[in-house]
Amino acid sequence: MDKESKKETAIAVSLSLIPYIGGSIASIYTSVKTNKEIERLEEFYSDVANGIKTLDEKLSNALRNSSHDDEYLAMLIEKLSRKVEIEARKSKINALKTLFVNSLLNGVNQTSYSEIDFFLEVLDSLSEIDIELLVLSHKENRLIAVNEINYVKYNEPYFILASVNKLRNFGLLQVFSGAIAVGAKDNALEERIKVSDLGKNFISFCLQ
Repeated sequence: MDKESKKETAIAVSLSLIPYIGGSIASIYTSVKTNKEIERLEEFYSDVANGIKTLDEKLSNALRNSSHDDEYLAMLIEKLSRKVEIEARKSKINALKTLFVNSLLNGVNQTSYSEIDFFLEVLDSLSEIDIELLVLSHKENRLIAVNEINYVKYNEPYFILASVNKLRNFGLLQVFSGAIAVGAKDNALEERIKVSDLGKNFISFCLQ
């Protein structure tokens, strides 16, 4: 039994220990996990293949002429597949497809792998809300105060602020402090943001 199989078995056994419902949950976990992972991988790579077939001549030539290092390409495919297996959100799956296709177009080798790997790990860490906020900020194409962001789904300013801080920590957003507010007002909500150059590269490589 390989390491992954041992892990799955251990999880299933642990779930089965939950009183009253453990057996049912363990059964559901092992069944859904195996079937869904296979389905996601098959659909993912099938969609990538179909998408590549529709590339225009310029991109097709770029794909044919791209330079790959087998070792680094294999590492990328292995890491990417692990993330696809457990990812159920369509928006994240689509972003992973975009990243993979752009990786193939640009070439996966020792020179390019560090940036590709960074983008893959960042993408995996971002929630759908983070991604939507990043894209929204990019579309604004100007400095915008945190408290001016009109995000219909989550109009709680501190929810948005938490996402802003996360994107800043990854280097995708630049944050500028304004004047110090008088009184008990939270100055963090007055900070202005815009997408960094790294953020623009991330959007271009993963989200467009």
